[in-house]
Amino acid sequence: MKRFVTLFVPIFMLLTTAVSAQITISAREIPHTPGLIFQYYTQSGDSIPVNVGVPGGPQVWDYTTGDTTTITTDELLDPAVSPPQYERANIVVETDQLNLAGINEPGRMYCYMNRTRLILAALETTYNGQTVDFFLTPYMNQYMLPLQMGVTWSNTLDMDEVFTFPEGDIRIELNATMNSEVDAYGTVQVPTGDYECLRIKNHVVYDLTVSYWFLFMWIPIYEDAGDGINYDWQAADVRSVLTITGQTNDPYFSYAKNLRRLMNSTMTGVDAGIADSTPLATPESAALISNYPNPFNSETVISYQLNESCDVSLKILDIMGRQVDSFDQGVQSEGFYELNWKPGTLSTGIYIVRLNAEGQIKNHMMIYMK
Repeated sequence: MKRFVTLFVPIFMLLTTAVSAQITISAREIPHTPGLIFQYYTQSGDSIPVNVGVPGGPQVWDYTTGDTTTITTDELLDPAVSPPQYERANIVVETDQLNLAGINEPGRMYCYMNRTRLILAALETTYNGQTVDFFLTPYMNQYMLPLQMGVTWSNTLDMDEVFTFPEGDIRIELNATMNSEVDAYGTVQVPTGDYECLRIKNHVVYDLTVSYWFLFMWIPIYEDAGDGINYDWQAADVRSVLTITGQTNDPYFSYAKNLRRLMNSTMTGVDAGIADSTPLATPESAALISNYPNPFNSETVISYQLNESCDVSLKILDIMGRQVDSFDQGVQSEGFYELNWKPGTLSTGIYIVRLNAEGQIKNHMMIYMK
């Protein structure tokens, strides 16, 4: 019997660990129902003590206690509020904190989600009381779906936008790279309860410059740069449970500059718990999502989704219906795809991108402005 127990215990522990590791979060388990509200205890500073844990699992992160002074909110809005250029957005989040590559302001996030990824298309915030839209070129992949251990993805942002304000023109330059990996799993304990989570490790390097047009030249008025690790713990049906932003690229940092932990979730005043089961729309045919930005002045990214494996081609037509460019994509499997297009020497005007997926035809209008 002793020999049997000696053999059984490590086998049992191995099987238990293997089962615990099978946390998977699908697109349908990412909350997307308008009216859902998530509230967080949020703490910012230069030396917030934290324990981020290590890669792998299972492990336990206990954040049941801590500072409760500041409460921030993420609210899912009706996608119908999206401006025309984001009419394909199926998730719109109004948030007290954007927390993206140097932008830490209240605003909205316009997102598109399908079965393979959650995409951030644009950010909307304010500067001196005026609305400012940041068109992300290319779109930013927030998550590759389904989320599970070992999944990785990367993003690069290259933004150079000029905004006109009553006080004068402001130029915002943002360059950032983000490398993400689901690298740990376990139980996160926060004021609203315990959640089985996947930990996403994000390595973010960014350089942000805000300049003012004065005497025929751009004068920098704000500069910020960073190279750091942040962590985001995701659970099925409740969005982020815990986020911790570090100040260093050391993945085992002990002090953070921002900490958000879930303290409440509601749906039109009723406790949401694990509540979101509204189905996402699944295309019955090939669906041309959009191009971004639109209008554009040098290049644009054409996005489309396939509901099944098929032979794909795209044609670019001018307003008279004449073909000016074409792309033979060959046979592509079900999923989401992107294609960069540069008009080059073509004239300013309206162009049509036509997607042909084995007889399924979709057209989309693009506006080119030099």
